[in-house]
Amino acid sequence: FAPHVGIDGEGRVGALQREGQSAVSKACGAAIGSYKAIQAKAEQARKEGLLPPSAVRDIPDYDNDPFDPELGIIIDLLTPRLKGLEQAAEPITFVTYMMYTIVRDLLDNCIKETPDVWEWASEVALVGGVMVNRKSGGDFFQPLSFELRRSVSVANGRPTDVYREAFGPRPDLLPILGSEDAVRRVLGPSKPGEGA
Repeated sequence: FAPHVGIDGEGRVGALQREGQSAVSKACGAAIGSYKAIQAKAEQARKEGLLPPSAVRDIPDYDNDPFDPELGIIIDLLTPRLKGLEQAAEPITFVTYMMYTIVRDLLDNCIKETPDVWEWASEVALVGGVMVNRKSGGDFFQPLSFELRRSVSVANGRPTDVYREAFGPRPDLLPILGSEDAVRRVLGPSKPGEGA
């Protein structure tokens, strides 16, 4: 699982000119649209310099329907996770990592709330991270987690972290996210109930 983010030829995080398109658009449009809606509510804080500026703030919202229920859900789940955004190096990067925590927690809740999954499997491998889309040169995947989940009858149902074995040391996200708290929220374990 991986939320995605675009980086255009000018290095703007959240912007992407896709193959076959003549204009730059947002990537991920839903995440950026939700952030922009949250940001609009906090406009006064931005004017006071409490929130960092976004390089994609002025890209038009051609692809976001204000009545799209996906945006409402993302806004509700993203808003409380923006704590510490003001310390981040770049806001859309911070939002993307928080989108990762939303997807991780939703997936974790889905597995926990679907006990019959263990009727069909004794182990499930979960690899999570962030997908970086680019116009050319291919996309990149930054892994952030790799766990083996087992049924309660196998190893007491506790996940086994195999990240280091597969990928080596975890990335240093402190310069990007700006606080140890934000890094813990991204690289730490899922918080059941927060993604539902």
